[in-house]
Amino acid sequence: MESKVDYTLTGLFLLLLCSGLIAFAFWLGKYNDNINAYTYYKVYLTESVAGLAPEASVKFHGVDMGKVQSIRINPHNSEEVELVLKMKRETPIKTNSFAILKFYGITGLAYIEIEGGTKEAPLVVTSEKNMATIPTSPSLIKRLDESLSSVAAKLSKSLDRADLLFSDANIHNVSKSLESLRSLTNQMDSYQEQIKLFLAQGIALENNASRTLQSINETAQGAKLTSQVLEKKVTATLQSVEMTSQQSHALIQKIESTIDRGDYNLQTITAPTLSELNTLIEQSKILTQEMGATLQTLQQSPSDILFKKSKSKPGPGE
Repeated sequence: MESKVDYTLTGLFLLLLCSGLIAFAFWLGKYNDNINAYTYYKVYLTESVAGLAPEASVKFHGVDMGKVQSIRINPHNSEEVELVLKMKRETPIKTNSFAILKFYGITGLAYIEIEGGTKEAPLVVTSEKNMATIPTSPSLIKRLDESLSSVAAKLSKSLDRADLLFSDANIHNVSKSLESLRSLTNQMDSYQEQIKLFLAQGIALENNASRTLQSINETAQGAKLTSQVLEKKVTATLQSVEMTSQQSHALIQKIESTIDRGDYNLQTITAPTLSELNTLIEQSKILTQEMGATLQTLQQSPSDILFKKSKSKPGPGE
């Protein structure tokens, strides 16, 4: 007797089994993710990415917003490492955002941190076929390494200069300079008494000069007064001489008028005194000229009365 098989149930069982296998395969391959829920970006690093692995976290200001999908050497530049980041579509990657390689404490595990991005900056446009590139910034370790390298180079250079500065020859020269300075100081100490004496003599000389200047001023004032007095006396003398000359002239005119009338014999009266009268007139003229020259000299140089610096002009007949 043949057994009857329900082919409908068998077919339904096989259909359910295949559906389960297909669903399980999709689950294993993570094909159940919504492709439209993610965006992709590229990042190029010029430093070591040791500790960074695929599926490493990508954080935006500390919030997990994606993962590192792949890591490889840039085929167009062997000095760069190319990263492909898979980010949630709502992640606001701006044109002024940048990526930094960071580490979890002392574990050595690395992740990518997206920082920057102002509110006013536009969003980066990207797609899976034409992925946009996010700029990078050196990590803390790279900055420290560069700083330490620079400090080490400067320190080495400073040590080399210090060795050159403190060489045996320079130390010997400094010792000689200090010895010379000590000798100079001792010599200056020995000259202190002479310096004090020189200063005292300078003060005394200054006092003498002050007194001499004061005496000169007083002498000049005295000479000025003397010249004024002498000028007055000379003026009075000249006036007296002029008066005498006028009187002599009047006397001569009177005598001439008397002679014209014939009152006296001219030769009898004038013969004894004519020579004396002519001499008196001549001397009066000479005295008048000398007094005029003396007065002019006093007006030009009153100090000649005391110091006799100007040469006296010779008088008439000298």
